[in-house]
Amino acid sequence: MKLNADIIHHELKKHYTVEMYGSGTDRLILPRPEFYMENEVDFLPEHLYLATADHLPKRPRIGNNAVLVCIGEHINLKNYKNRICLISIKNKADFFRVYQTLQEIFDFYDEWERKLYQDLFNDEVQQLITDSAAVFSHPLFVLDKGFHYIAASNDDKSNEDWQPGGNGALHTEAVDKFLSSYELMTEKKGAIRFDLLDKKVLCVNLFNKNGNYEGCLCIDQDSGSFEGEGALAVYLGSILELAIAKNPAVINDEQSSMRQVMRTLVEEMPLSYTQRWVLNAANRKHTYVCILMEYQTSHSPLPVSYICDSFEELFGDSFAFPQDQMMVGFADIEPLREKKREYQVGLNRKLKDFIARMRLNAGISNEFNDLFDIRIHYLQARSALENGKMMSPTGNFFYFASYALTEMIINSLGGLPSEAYYPSGLKNVLEHDRTSGVSYLETLKVFLEENMSYTSAAQKLFIHRSTLIDRIARIERELNVDLQDSDQRLQLEILLKAIDIESILRMQ
Repeated sequence: MKLNADIIHHELKKHYTVEMYGSGTDRLILPRPEFYMENEVDFLPEHLYLATADHLPKRPRIGNNAVLVCIGEHINLKNYKNRICLISIKNKADFFRVYQTLQEIFDFYDEWERKLYQDLFNDEVQQLITDSAAVFSHPLFVLDKGFHYIAASNDDKSNEDWQPGGNGALHTEAVDKFLSSYELMTEKKGAIRFDLLDKKVLCVNLFNKNGNYEGCLCIDQDSGSFEGEGALAVYLGSILELAIAKNPAVINDEQSSMRQVMRTLVEEMPLSYTQRWVLNAANRKHTYVCILMEYQTSHSPLPVSYICDSFEELFGDSFAFPQDQMMVGFADIEPLREKKREYQVGLNRKLKDFIARMRLNAGISNEFNDLFDIRIHYLQARSALENGKMMSPTGNFFYFASYALTEMIINSLGGLPSEAYYPSGLKNVLEHDRTSGVSYLETLKVFLEENMSYTSAAQKLFIHRSTLIDRIARIERELNVDLQDSDQRLQLEILLKAIDIESILRMQ
């Protein structure tokens, strides 16, 4: 990779006391250094030379944009300072060690260039930025034309100005400042320096192959910069434009929007570096419920996109997208809390009319604020929808909390029918119920539901307490169980719930 005098001066300053005289072009035109050969007088255009001051000719012929790295001081240098771009190493330095240092500088940038082209071949825009972090030593960001983050060099939370908003884009205040400073510059090529939120920013516009503006590369320079940084940013911008030309989707698919991050989590797909960065920045700032919606009938006049847009309009700071012939919504419930912890009343009020108007059924998860748990709450909403339609077919939206026990029981059966878990005497109890006007199964169910209170259960069954005591004793003998044993009692309670669920399923 070719460099310019500013970059070489910047890198040499890390090792030596140097001073630069004259001005060179900011274009990347300089190849690796050449030894100056004594008695030569020609310094060829766009060449980089290394020499010691006492060996320089008194009357050199200097080509355009030639650059000289010179070790030591000599009266001859007066002839050079105004005629060539001179990088003077003031202190004594070993000639061959300086030469080796220059080679290492070129090696470093050659390796960066190699990585960039490898990333370009693999369509990895995020990796282009990651591999450039060591070159710029400042936060780098790629924004699309809608100010969404496409890639970022780090997930440093110390600079809140550069943190994305809830939709994965530059936050509102920053966008306003950005537009006021930058909107007249979207056709400009090259490196552009301006102030954003009282910070210094270097931007390079990105264009597609038709010359249309697609976004920009931004470098936060508030912690300092060096003269050659603009040329390097332009070079990186040119690689990003090659990536856009090769695959326009790399900057137009909104992979870093919060909606897409949520979709990726719901689908259990791996997050990109930028998506993790956006997710970390937005995490725990809102409290959501997941609402999974489906059409009540197989034919609906309302398109999915319209329903998703309407959902986001109804609930502020919300997101919705299609998923498996359904619509997944994440609604911020904090504005709906009418008391300290209650949000259901406000949610019901909004959701009831929306669901009816759109002709939908919906399942609603428990609340959460850790966005890394999205998949769990999506599954809760799916479970609520499936079990709600099964257990309460006249309803149209269902909370997971109301059907969590049903889901647990269905899962606890392990795919086996409930008969597989019957105690040895349960078939005798069922046979008794088929031939008797007294249902032992119903008696047992009510007794357990009333927490084994003989008085309360007798009142609910409209029988005398002593009659109930006698029946329960017979049921225990018939089943060969002890209801005082918590494990045996829990097994019976689960089994009775499972029998009810299977009964409902058989009737559908």
